[in-house]
Amino acid sequence: MATVRTRANAGTRRGRLRPERSSREWRYTTLTGVALLVLVLVHMVAHHFVVDGIGGLRTYDQVLEYLANPWIFTIESLFLLFVTVHAMLGLRGVLYDLDPSPGLKRWIDRGLWVLGLVTVAYGSFLLGTLASRA
Repeated sequence: MATVRTRANAGTRRGRLRPERSSREWRYTTLTGVALLVLVLVHMVAHHFVVDGIGGLRTYDQVLEYLANPWIFTIESLFLLFVTVHAMLGLRGVLYDLDPSPGLKRWIDRGLWVLGLVTVAYGSFLLGTLASRA
């Protein structure tokens, strides 16, 4: 059975409620989710529905030609960023549901920041490498 912790001074300051930190993360998760819907639609159409070839997949040379366009490079970079942010916030929510101690929450936050930055750096490196070969 799950327990819910409450705080004695739950956020009143001069009669106003302070926005909870979790609501801010929820908004970021929602905004990145909406952005992902748009970006995945663009990605799917561009990669699978307007391709000259069998099976709706681009060849390596077609991918290089595709990524040479600066608009496409920007869209794919934003896709990488929003996917990573959305995934890290989702993973954070799942780990916080396990009710860790405040010290462990700090480590979780730091670890997810590092993991997110490494993911975006590596993905950007790969996108840049492909774009430079075009």
